[in-house]
Amino acid sequence: MGKIYTKDGWINWDYITDQKIPFVSVVGARGTGKTYGLMKWMIEHKQKFLYLRRLKSQLDQCGKPEGNPFKKLNSDFGYNINPYNSSGTVSFRYGDKDGELAAVGVALSVVANLRGVDYSDFQYIVFDEFIASDGERPIKNEFYAFLNFYETVNRNRELSGADPVYCYMLGNANKLNNPYFTGWHFMRTAVKMIRGNQMVWRSPENTRMVIMLFDSPISQQKADTALYKNANDDFMSMALDNAFRTDETKVKSEPLKEFIHIVSVGEIGIYKHKMERRYYVSSTISQDLYYEPFGITLKMFQQDYYLLRVSYMTRKNFTFENYENEILFRSYFDMI
Repeated sequence: MGKIYTKDGWINWDYITDQKIPFVSVVGARGTGKTYGLMKWMIEHKQKFLYLRRLKSQLDQCGKPEGNPFKKLNSDFGYNINPYNSSGTVSFRYGDKDGELAAVGVALSVVANLRGVDYSDFQYIVFDEFIASDGERPIKNEFYAFLNFYETVNRNRELSGADPVYCYMLGNANKLNNPYFTGWHFMRTAVKMIRGNQMVWRSPENTRMVIMLFDSPISQQKADTALYKNANDDFMSMALDNAFRTDETKVKSEPLKEFIHIVSVGEIGIYKHKMERRYYVSSTISQDLYYEPFGITLKMFQQDYYLLRVSYMTRKNFTFENYENEILFRSYFDMI
């Protein structure tokens, strides 16, 4: 577990923030102290921040006393940070509406396309629940909307020698196939992390870090409570349980010269055998016919190649170069 958890079993935000990495995703089961701990760190270090949610409806709920994300911190430490709605945003202030600013709440669905807004006095973004729950409304081109928002906040800080904005993305582990993992072409790595029980991954250029909260001491304590005893809502086990469902999965490395490329999507290439009626899913992709794994292009792929999904479900005539490729294939067709 290393430095990711404190001696009390909570997330070690001192260690994580000390890494000075622009994009940090922390993914795990509910109730492990992701948001609570990070917001407590921000308050203790006197850092006002942008509190980002995906949808305006979610932000609106945060703007009510009963939905105030600081509510538990107020109760535990007497901070008295209250929400005040203003022109599509929510100001979180100490005391009344003229009090010191603790954070500003914004919704990605609203601010994604704004230009010219000055966020220069914010050094941190806390993106809460960045992985949508089942049934949540999608945001058009969500990954690029997020990058545009980050660029608006970050501006040209690094060109002037300043630190970049640090964005902490907090997610409940409920969906492996999300716009951020697919947009960063991270799904294969995520699957490998899950299979190998790897908690931390850093990009080679040290601009991104992903933390998966395996073996959380807090989760283990909650596992014996009545609420969580039968719960299984984290993809650390769920994604693999869904993908590796039977012994029918055929994993075999095959020579591509015996196959014809049909289409590539995201991190996989799909090939048809030259002589036999069967398909092979490889890590070798081709740009000749390629679909990005998110947004409208993914929807187009799903529509254009729906018969591949049918064939996979009914004929079982697929082989996969490795287990990760089957998870990716199923994810791109919304079968996880």
